[in-house]
Amino acid sequence: MPDADPDSESRRERIRLTGDVPSPIDPPSGCRFRTRCWKAQDICASQEPPLVQLSDSTDGHQAACHFPEVKQVVAAE
Repeated sequence: MPDADPDSESRRERIRLTGDVPSPIDPPSGCRFRTRCWKAQDICASQEPPLVQLSDSTDGHQAACHFPEVKQVVAAE
């Protein structure tokens, strides 16, 4: 999520996605993001992932992923 503080925003690690952007007209089977996901496995091609509440998330974040993970957020000093 974006940070309103430009100093901390400039220090954040950026995730650079690789792979093909899926076609909105002809999306891939299963997970529509799998062509760009580093965690994609066979199940991602055959089954669309359900939208689930992240178990460790106290702010209501949800993810549609077969392999969701919760990122730990550490406050900047």
